Amino acid sequence: MKNSVFFVFQFLFVFLISFKLSAQNQVITITSKVNDDKSVDLNYEKKVPGTYTVNIELSNVTNCDVTSYEGIITGYSGTVTRLRPNDKSRGIGYAIRYSTIMGEINPKVDSLFHYTLPFKNGKKIKVYEAGNIGEKFLGQEKVSNWKSYVVHPEKADTICSMRKGIVVLVKNEYDNNPNLKVHYTSMRNMITVEHADGTYATYKGFKKNGIFVKLGQNVDPQTNLGIVELYDNEGYRLDFNVYYLSGNIFKTEKVSIKNQKSNFKFITPVFVTQEGDVQIEAKKEYTVLSNEAVITKEFSRSEKKKYAKEHALSK
Repeated sequence: MKNSVFFVFQFLFVFLISFKLSAQNQVITITSKVNDDKSVDLNYEKKVPGTYTVNIELSNVTNCDVTSYEGIITGYSGTVTRLRPNDKSRGIGYAIRYSTIMGEINPKVDSLFHYTLPFKNGKKIKVYEAGNIGEKFLGQEKVSNWKSYVVHPEKADTICSMRKGIVVLVKNEYDNNPNLKVHYTSMRNMITVEHADGTYATYKGFKKNGIFVKLGQNVDPQTNLGIVELYDNEGYRLDFNVYYLSGNIFKTEKVSIKNQKSNFKFITPVFVTQEGDVQIEAKKEYTVLSNEAVITKEFSRSEKKKYAKEHALSK
């Protein structure tokens, strides 16, 4: 049988639908507790790491002025908000509906932050820009700030973290078939790392069972994430980008796939390279640069001391 050319679509962005999935999969559960003073605590339990925005809508409310709430939760459990009664001698009545999504909407992004390239120090790579799948294949409106990068390593290289953060998504379920010539597939093993300023880095293209990090693990620049996959019979491929959550995530009106708007803003990072601190130009070669100053940039004082001690002992 001849090799076929095909497209595989699940969803363009995992996070685009995560607020719909979270309620179904019970990633976050909200419960209520009535206090002695008739107030009501809305508490949460979160099964996964990372920051989430929660939107609560209350209906049929009696003895309370609150009808909605939107806020950020970061821990694994705690109190979202407290409802207080207008008449302290009576309880509060309400019906509750809530939605959640990974990320903080419009966080205070450090636009001046310098990232490392996602390969080991000294590695020379040629970087390409990836097209937007929604625009190219689904006829969607072009995402104005779309920015995603592609590297085609010559071998099964190790992929490294570009910035300090916490692993908030690990997908390790797809066996790649390099004999099929694929123009696009969303069925790729991937890792997403949340950074301190609310941005995310997503790395797509890991070999199945070739991922080295776990959900909830803290990573630093140059932490080994995993081994890149053989994408098709033409070679290896890593896709990576940096973005953050924005827009009216919790609007309820339905739209077609073609008219769907991106709820993410993409960043054109400055990368630290041996050629200088640059914003990448497509089809140019760059050499990864990493040193103590780059790796420890976001470290606390105690983390810097620990790093210096460990590396002094290893010399």
